[in-house]
Amino acid sequence: MNAPLVTVWLVIVNTVVWAAQAFLGDRPLLRYALWPPGEHVLAMLGERSIVVGFAPHQLVSYGFLHADAVHLAFNLIGLVVFGPLIERCMGAGHFLFYYFFCLVAAGLLQLMNVAGGPPAPTLGASGAVYGLLAAAALLYPQRRLLLFPLPFEVRVRTLALVLGGLALAHGVLGSQAGVAHFAHLGGMLGGFLLVQYWRGLLPLKPRRWLEP
Repeated sequence: MNAPLVTVWLVIVNTVVWAAQAFLGDRPLLRYALWPPGEHVLAMLGERSIVVGFAPHQLVSYGFLHADAVHLAFNLIGLVVFGPLIERCMGAGHFLFYYFFCLVAAGLLQLMNVAGGPPAPTLGASGAVYGLLAAAALLYPQRRLLLFPLPFEVRVRTLALVLGGLALAHGVLGSQAGVAHFAHLGGMLGGFLLVQYWRGLLPLKPRRWLEP
């Protein structure tokens, strides 16, 4: 069985970028986090102002930045749990495309939600990881996971429904401020649509090929 090299490299890159953040502080966030559309003045430094705003590259770069070590750890756990499973099913090239497709879909839905709001950055691989969860739920719905500290196993499909439902509820109600719930939903929605497309289950049907 081939090693999941894309997953390994995604873990390495996320970790290296986090180490760079620890060294550089918040400076990478000014250019590479995902900012709402428009120009936003964050602070004044004498006669100079710190201005941030949306740029297209941020739809990818934001996914490699994290708020803290706990944020990074949770995303890497999700990547390690679901990444190899999905990469072996899809193949390295399709898996890499899928990962970034979910990341961009997550960023776009988050931008739609925060447009016109205060200038707060979105960052983290959570949207892409939720996309991996969606793929696992579609391709391996009955597979079971043992989640600490629960004393019983949970089906992947059940986990996806619960986490997706919580993200939707928190997003609609505006609770759990500081968490990009719509990015999570965007990653899951983008992943769901792409998997179903590759399986030939959408109106625009490619050759059916994606099955576990």
